[in-house]
Amino acid sequence: MEKIGLGIWAYGMGSDRYVGDGYKPYIPFEERIKRAGKVEGLQGVEICYPFDVNKENIEEVKALLADNGLKPICLIVEVVCDGEWATGSFSSPDADQRMKAIQLTKEAMDVAVELGVETVNLWLGQDGFDYVFEMDYVTAWQHLIEGIRACALYRKEVKIAIEYKVSEPKMKCMVNSGAKVLALAQATGQANVGAVLDVGHALNADENPAEIASVLLTSGRLFHLHLNDNYRIADDDMMFGSVRLLQSLELFYWLKRLGYDGWYSLDLYPYRLDATKASEVSIEFMEGINAVANELLSNDSFWGMEAADKIAWIHRRLFWGKGEK
Repeated sequence: MEKIGLGIWAYGMGSDRYVGDGYKPYIPFEERIKRAGKVEGLQGVEICYPFDVNKENIEEVKALLADNGLKPICLIVEVVCDGEWATGSFSSPDADQRMKAIQLTKEAMDVAVELGVETVNLWLGQDGFDYVFEMDYVTAWQHLIEGIRACALYRKEVKIAIEYKVSEPKMKCMVNSGAKVLALAQATGQANVGAVLDVGHALNADENPAEIASVLLTSGRLFHLHLNDNYRIADDDMMFGSVRLLQSLELFYWLKRLGYDGWYSLDLYPYRLDATKASEVSIEFMEGINAVANELLSNDSFWGMEAADKIAWIHRRLFWGKGEK
């Protein structure tokens, strides 16, 4: 497969609410890139603005990535993981916070152009509410539309990919489904506003990843892809294909059938696993189901089968290496 990426946060400390210091030692950014460069099958990495890359260190980051055979594929704009965003970012009732979110995003778009990256990612995890009667929903939604539109108009050559999620850190996030991203993108009136489909977030939202990917793709709004897995209870960021094998295959089938040409990027957070091994296992699975998806695309009789026969064909191909009895 081509265009396989990884979020560099996979090499984080593995902190959670119970082990705040993490299960692993801190690894500096430069060392993370070096380790990612040794992952078999990996071509690119996602990095964060302004902590990983910014206006001051952009040339150093370019050289570091090149030295390790990696491309920058997406910039994550950091508007979540700091207490200053407690009231939200683009939807905050505080005008200064809204302006800061807009300014940060515009700066990230500038850096993206210098890096040759066409997409910035906005995960709006602090834009939402914890309690009923806490948020003025109408005003917050309007602020969100206006702020995203302002960024989209700033550099139309850069795609703004919004990563939806049901919850975290806020108990209830505003942009919590593929449909909500689609509504937001359409409300801005800008073609360069679309979605990041995070498989784990889709599962948490009780979506079928293949279905929502198809809706977003046919609407021209699927800009980026995060691959991982979970049990639907929480956003566990487990190795891709470790839980939901058949849904993962169906997702790849429809992505290929509908001509998705973006990055297949792993969003993993292996708390107690080696990040390189978790990435390589996920990539091996991706390559395997990609091959089966190609076979399905070339099987003219598949869609004429009954549902049971389709599942039987897939089982035989996946588990016994053959598509026929």
